[in-house]
Amino acid sequence: MRLPLIAACLVAGALPALAGPTCSPSDSKARVLGSATIDDIHPAWQGRKVGYGWSLQVKREDHDDAGMTYYVGDLYDTHGKLATRNVFALDSEWDCGP
Repeated sequence: MRLPLIAACLVAGALPALAGPTCSPSDSKARVLGSATIDDIHPAWQGRKVGYGWSLQVKREDHDDAGMTYYVGDLYDTHGKLATRNVFALDSEWDCGP
């Protein structure tokens, strides 16, 4: 009985801890940014759009000098595959639910 419990604890300890909410784009104009600057499009996202099926796993928040709030986290595609690490996203362009 103890062996399955120990194994379950080891597996759970190996999973990455989720720091914050998972968010989705609130509209088709949501941008993927490289820093907490409103016009700094991430280099991997120049000329690309993120679709509604994408998600952002938020690690933390950041703010610019104007007081705008940005989410910082990892972007996942529609299949749940990690697409881009450590991106910035303007909070008004992403819906993080209740």
